[in-house]
Amino acid sequence: MQTSTKLNLILFMLVCGICLAGNEKVFTTAEPVLITSAGQSADILMVKILARKSALDFNLEKVAAPEIVDSVRSVILVCGGSTKGLGAAKIDKEQEYERVRKLINRAKSKKIAVILVHVGGKSRRGALSDYFNQLVAENADHMIVVKAGDEDGYFSKTANKLGILIDLPDKIASVQESLKKIYRKTNQ
Repeated sequence: MQTSTKLNLILFMLVCGICLAGNEKVFTTAEPVLITSAGQSADILMVKILARKSALDFNLEKVAAPEIVDSVRSVILVCGGSTKGLGAAKIDKEQEYERVRKLINRAKSKKIAVILVHVGGKSRRGALSDYFNQLVAENADHMIVVKAGDEDGYFSKTANKLGILIDLPDKIASVQESLKKIYRKTNQ
């Protein structure tokens, strides 16, 4: 192969590499947003603060009925089970599971994006939390999971299996950047 041909080939490969690097896949969706719980943990309050700091147009309903999905363009399900939270909401884990399942089904039927947010780390893993985590993960269009909650790779493996994107911020505060990215909030 001639030297000029080799140089052209190398230049072509570099240009292709730069083009591919610029085509990073990014999940985006629209507002207004419904933020609700999947398991009734207090983590929803942290997500509320992050959504407010991200300037999202959102409605927070801890025990949202499926019908409310009709008034939004995306749904954030904050995953993590809490027996105390379930008790305060006066529902048991089966009633909560059924509510979340119906909410997801309603969103899917209306082609409304379902976003899983898991900020509770290790403390929101285990039998009760994973009961809700699995339901939402297997039906999510996108996931935002603080790395400490995915040490076993459950969320990453599920996202890979479903062919969806997952953001794995190092800390809870970094979830704000993920929210800004998917809702295209660049001016804050």
